[in-house]
Amino acid sequence: MLYNRRVVHLRAPLRVSFVGGGTDFPEYYRRRAGHVVSATIDVFVHVTIKDMFDTNVRVHHSIIETEPIASRISHAYCRAALERYGLFKGIEIVITSDVMTTGSGLGASSSLMSALILGCAALHNQDVGSLQEFAEATYILEKLAGTVGGLQDQYAVVFGGLNSISFNADGVHVEPLRLDRTVEEELESRTFLVFTNLARSSVPIQSQLVQSIEAQDHNRYLDKLYDLSRAFKAELSSPTVDFRRLGEIVHESWELKKAVSPESTNLYVDELYDYLRKNGVIGGKVTGAGGGGFFLALAEDPAAKQAIMHNLYPNYIAMDVRFHPKGTEILWKNF
Repeated sequence: MLYNRRVVHLRAPLRVSFVGGGTDFPEYYRRRAGHVVSATIDVFVHVTIKDMFDTNVRVHHSIIETEPIASRISHAYCRAALERYGLFKGIEIVITSDVMTTGSGLGASSSLMSALILGCAALHNQDVGSLQEFAEATYILEKLAGTVGGLQDQYAVVFGGLNSISFNADGVHVEPLRLDRTVEEELESRTFLVFTNLARSSVPIQSQLVQSIEAQDHNRYLDKLYDLSRAFKAELSSPTVDFRRLGEIVHESWELKKAVSPESTNLYVDELYDYLRKNGVIGGKVTGAGGGGFFLALAEDPAAKQAIMHNLYPNYIAMDVRFHPKGTEILWKNF
């Protein structure tokens, strides 16, 4: 084995989903159409993959693992990606993130997997194919690693930007929403995130949702979420955007999401949202499966947003975000 000293640095954006989450589950959209409006943001997962000096495999995440072969790495995502691309020995992976890689509700798991795939493929001299094929591969490997959920995150972080994503029995279609820059800036100026102080595992919540969809217990709520998602896209694409209406749609979608999945909220989340609503937020929702992570909020105007973010500190961490136009990418490599 040669020590080639190859290095590849990658960056994958996280995403916010405004409305439609749950309709991206195959159990739902194979019978009815699904739809999500989402945007990648300037919050990232960073991954470096390089040749090791010796034949070990080392992975730096919340701990540092060193094993003689990839199959013994406990980090399921790294193990799946390394084995998929035949990188069994002599590889080192370093993972860092602007927020936590699990439990944020911002699609960080898909961001991580997409970066691992793109980096491992590069080291294996393999092309990931089209963006569609890249997103599909990300979903497949996530499932192999034990993730339960829909398909919106993989497509959001691979394609990048502000998108309308449609799901049906024929597959997934991504339509970029090419807004006037003034509209995009106005939406950004009203949008912010608040950490709920709770990190959670999405698997139990997602598994319960899958069971409900298969039993068709909550499909009437998901049908309404689909309609709201389409309404959000239509309003955002209209010649004169009503930003208050956008916030109201997000609020309506949050009320429906709680009906679909009661585990998506709790007393602490409800108290936070009640405070936000009383202080200038029109609509909001927990990102991802819910139960914790980040809360997405749309304020009535930029001034209200700044005041709320300031007043939340130090009890909550509020985070301003900008939409990021690119998906998962290689920033630098030496080969």
